[in-house]
Parts: sequence; structure tokens; C-alpha cells
Amino acid sequence: MRALVSVYNKEGISGFLKKIQDEIDLEVIATGGTFLHLEKNGVEVTNLSLITNFPEILDGRVKSLHPNIYGGILFNRKIKDHHDEINNLSIKGIDMVVCNLYPFSEVISKDNFLHQEAIDNIDIGGPSMIRAAAKNYSDVLVITDPNDYGPIVNKIINSEVTEDERYKFAKKAFSNTSNYDAQIARYFEPQEKKTIETLLNNELEFKKNLRYGENPHQKGSIYSFKDSNSGIANSSQLNGKEMSYSNFLDADSAFLTANSFEENCVSIIKHTNPCGLSVNDSQLEAFNNAVKGDPISAFGGIIGFNTELTVEVAKLINQSFYEIIVAPSYSKSALSKLKEKKSLRVIQAKYHLKPRSVVKSISGGLLVQTDNLIDDFELSYVTERQPNEDQIKDIIFSWKLASFVKSNAIVLVKDRTLIGMGAGQPNRLMSVKIAGEVAGDESVSSVLASDAFFPFPDAVKMAVDLGINCIVQPGGSVNDEKVINVANDNDISMIFTKQRRFLH
Repeated sequence: MRALVSVYNKEGISGFLKKIQDEIDLEVIATGGTFLHLEKNGVEVTNLSLITNFPEILDGRVKSLHPNIYGGILFNRKIKDHHDEINNLSIKGIDMVVCNLYPFSEVISKDNFLHQEAIDNIDIGGPSMIRAAAKNYSDVLVITDPNDYGPIVNKIINSEVTEDERYKFAKKAFSNTSNYDAQIARYFEPQEKKTIETLLNNELEFKKNLRYGENPHQKGSIYSFKDSNSGIANSSQLNGKEMSYSNFLDADSAFLTANSFEENCVSIIKHTNPCGLSVNDSQLEAFNNAVKGDPISAFGGIIGFNTELTVEVAKLINQSFYEIIVAPSYSKSALSKLKEKKSLRVIQAKYHLKPRSVVKSISGGLLVQTDNLIDDFELSYVTERQPNEDQIKDIIFSWKLASFVKSNAIVLVKDRTLIGMGAGQPNRLMSVKIAGEVAGDESVSSVLASDAFFPFPDAVKMAVDLGINCIVQPGGSVNDEKVINVANDNDISMIFTKQRRFLH
């Protein structure tokens, strides 16, 4: 086995290589500073200059960039012509590359550093050898993190490094060099031009500039993840006026809510909150029920579908005013009908379910968290009265729906249809009141879902007055016992999920 080693961070490298050499035949080649460190610490090592037959020059700026090195890393062991070529040139293969880079980011983070210091700490040969090894990962193991020495050393000795592990090490290597180059690129960007767009372009693909942001005095643009072809950012607009910043936000809410239910679902969005949502075997029934939940708010709303839009529903859409329609596909006749409204934005978007990170900007940086949309939750029955089978369906439906409503969120549901919603209020009692006013008489015998626990029994008493007979909430308040007692006194069922669903 043959290894090329060039490390700035020398922590643990000698012990790692000595352990391998104690067990198997390992030839180690190293660059200048690394060579001296390894030799001093008892590792059998050959200076890279003896392999290239050329000395390191320009204070170490040029040392590893040589065919004897890169031919040994890059030749494909499965191609006979590659074998013949390196044999004719007397090039020996390299099976492992261990490399980490000059500390560019550490240098530029120091106070009063000199520009020349930054320049001198731009690694050239290191990223090249890492990328070469990562490209040929099936034949060459590439290690860029000293923390990986311990977990992998015995597998190297026993020839047990799997293809999947080689792939993961290569992925880590490419991420390492990508981040390193991004740091350098940001350093060279003039300070006055360092914007969020500079950061975004490293990981995202610019799609287009928008007419403006949320308001006309704000600039807006849209990006998509470079490895994604789904979601609203990668949607196709089939009709209508140009999409604005707020249009994209609302369309995404309609898209996500509709596609978070397995059944045929129709979601109507206003200001990113669902004001109407229903599931049904019939798309037409689901649409009618979603509109009926809050017909006043539905006017001018954004509608999301998780199944192909039918012409029957398209005809109903054209009878009122809506801003945007989002669906995975449209029947030919439905699309033709929708295009009769020249300004109606018609969006086709592909849904691909996978874990995602949610990112929000704050002053000076970003907040990142995992997704709130999880189907795994517990139903703990805490009252004397138990919910019936139909109520359990509405409980599950309403709890999932609560994930999409701004806190403090209260949703009222009946027959898997949203009939009333209170969102974004500074107290939960006001959200219950608003949801009840929207639902009107429909609140009788409905299920109420709350995205967080009730701190006091007052909201439960208000729910009782609205005729609600089942409540689902996380639980966990110091007043849980009082809240449960009010439910029991009024013969309504209550379920704890032991899981909060805040959305800010």
C-alpha cells in the first residue's frame, strides 16, 4: 500500500501512520514540512522530491504538482490502457491520500493580519491532490479530517474499507475544498459588495430577479438548490402575471400543505396561512369544502392541489377571483379553461418528499432548523370521555394541519375540513375566539387543535361555549390538571400529543 501525506494540522498523523506500518506494508510519501515531522516521530517516510525527481521550489509553493504524483492518484485501476501507460512511464500507484489545508480562514479571522499573510495561506497543491483522490475514490482513499484517523485505521489495516465509506470520505473531501475556495472567494470580494447573494451563489443556483420583494421598495430574487428539480423554486409557470416575492411564499405554503396529506387535498392560502383545507375522495368535493370553510378569506387566495387538476374544478375556479393555482399537473381541458383568465398565475410543481432544513435570516447571520412536518406523534387520551373513530380521523388531520398555521395556532376541523382558524395572535384565547367566529355554527361538534398547550383553562371554557366536543393539544402545562378537569366537567374528550407545533 502506498500513501501520500501532506498535512498542515499534524495532530495525530504520526500515530495513525505508525499503527498502520506496524501491521502492514505501507510506503509513506510526504511533502517537506510533513516529511520532517513524520521522520522525527518515527514514521518510515520518503520525501516527495525523490518521487518527482524535482526539488520543492518557490518556498514550497510548488512541490506536489507532478505527473509522478497525479498519475499515481488518478489512474483507473479497471482500465488496462491506464495500467500500461503508468507502467511505461514508471509511475507507481498511490492508494491513499491524507491531506489537510493551510489555515486560510484562521489567518483572516485574526486582528490586524496582513494581506500577504492571507495570500501565503492559499493552498494550491493540497486542494488539487484532495480533488484528484476524491475523483478516483473507488481506488484511492482520501482523508481530510484528523478526527477520522481513529475510526478508519483498523479498517485500513484489515482491508475492510467499503465502497460506501470511500464515497462518504470523497464527499467530505469535496465539501472541504468547496468551503475552502468559498472562503477565499469571499475574502477577495470587495467589502462593500459582500451581500447575501455572494453567499447564496456558493450553494444555490440563481433563477431570476423578482419585480420587488414584499413591498415595492424592497429588492427580491429567487434561488434553487443546485441538486434539486422539485418544489416551488423549480416550478413551471404556465399562465398569468409574473410571480412576486409574496406570491412565491404563498404558493409554497399551498404546495406544502396540499402535499402533506396522502388523500386528495385542496388547500387555500392567505398570507401563508391555510384559510381553507379539505381532503376527500373527490377533488371537486374537497375544493367546495375548502372554499366553504372561509369563503370570505378564500377570495383572492392561493390554491394548492396534490392531484391533477380537473376541468370541473377549473370551471369553478374561473367563477371567482384567485391569485395562484399550484398543482402537480393539469388536464388539457383544465389548463385551457384556466388560461381564459390571462392574469391567473398557473404553476406546475413537482413534489419530492425528503427531509429539509428550514433557514431564516436574522441580523448578522442565519437560523437553521429541521422540518416541523413529522407524522410521528403520540395520542394520549387524558379525559374520561374518549374520541370516537370519526373524531380520531379529525384529530390526526387537525394536528398535521396545525403545523402550517402561524402561532398561536388554533384550528377547528369537522369531517377532515378546516372550518375555522385563528393564527398569529399574542395570546391563545384570542385565537380560539377568532377561529370560533370564522366557523360560526359549524363549530358545534368540531375538533379543536392547538399547536401548544393551554396555560389556563379559560380557552377550554371558551371552546365548550362554541360547542366543541374534542380537543387535541401537546399538554405539558403546570395547569394541565385544571384544564383536564374543565374538559371532564363538560363531557368533552381531550388528547395530548406531547409534541409542540409552533410556526413563526
